[in-house]
Amino acid sequence: MNHLSQQTIRALIASAAVAALTACGALNAQQAPRHEGGHKPPPEAIEACKSLKSGDDCSFTAKQGEAKGNCWAPEGKPLACKPKKPMNEASPAQK
Repeated sequence: MNHLSQQTIRALIASAAVAALTACGALNAQQAPRHEGGHKPPPEAIEACKSLKSGDDCSFTAKQGEAKGNCWAPEGKPLACKPKKPMNEASPAQK
């Protein structure tokens, strides 16, 4: 039977751990929704700014609750209400 040195065993375990962590990170990146960049605002956020201009205060209600923010749009995209706080943050009334 072949005997591996402790150093070789440690190196193999470390390599396996790195591979597992890398795979988990790749899975999480695929499953997690992106809030910046390619994220499309909900229809309620677009509707909230329909009669407003960039920088105006706005609010809308989505599945996650009430959002308050400002109308904003990246170049070439529709104006939408951008919440001041992330939608997943509980408001003081919900805590």
